[in-house]
Amino acid sequence: MDYILIIGLCATVLSVIGLIPQVWKTWQTKHSKDLSIKWLYMSTSAQLLWLIYGILGNIIPNIITASSMFILTVCLIIMKKMRRISKGENDGN
Repeated sequence: MDYILIIGLCATVLSVIGLIPQVWKTWQTKHSKDLSIKWLYMSTSAQLLWLIYGILGNIIPNIITASSMFILTVCLIIMKKMRRISKGENDGN
């Protein structure tokens, strides 16, 4: 394994570990009001593009990071939408 791949995999681990506490806290507290839906959508779009880039370039760290972050961010979107539906809130920021 070369050092470039090791750096990419370390970045992957740190990126995914960095988002897990937010997902976990949102799940436990059922509180997502402070999460910007615009940011969630933009982040999800960026992660999807990074995933496509990783697949096209066969860049394993990008594929792992983008797919993991995409899944975690979609979980946040789902939790935010579920909260809004249960609270009868609109789709603003």
